[in-house]
Amino acid sequence: MDYSIKEISERLRIPASTLRYYEKRGLIGPLRRSTGQVRVFSEEDLKLLQIIQCLKRTGMPVEEIREFVGLIRQGDATLEQRTALFEHHKAQIEHQIEQLQENLAVLERKMKLFNTPAK
Repeated sequence: MDYSIKEISERLRIPASTLRYYEKRGLIGPLRRSTGQVRVFSEEDLKLLQIIQCLKRTGMPVEEIREFVGLIRQGDATLEQRTALFEHHKAQIEHQIEQLQENLAVLERKMKLFNTPAK
C-alpha cells in the first residue's frame, strides 16, 4: 500500500515538515515520487518511520539514527553492528532511568518534609 505525506503525518502524528527533514537528512528515502512529484511512502517506509520515531522517543541523536538506518540498508551483514549500537544506547537509557529514579526519590523526600506539620 502507498501513502501520501499527509496520511503518514496523520498516522504517525508527526508534522509533514519533519518527514521532509528526515528525507533531507537521509533517514528515509529516497522516496518515490508521483507524476506530480508528490512524495509516495511505501509500507516499508512506514515501518522504518515507526522505528525512527521509537528511537527518537528514547533520545537517540539523529546522527546515530542515520547510522542505524545506513546499517539496515546494508542488510543482515550488519546485524552485529546494529546490536552493538542498540546495546550502547540501551546502557545510556538505563543510566538516565537511574538518574531519574534518584531525582524522584529526592523530590519525594522533600514533599514529605513539606507535608510535615510545623512544631
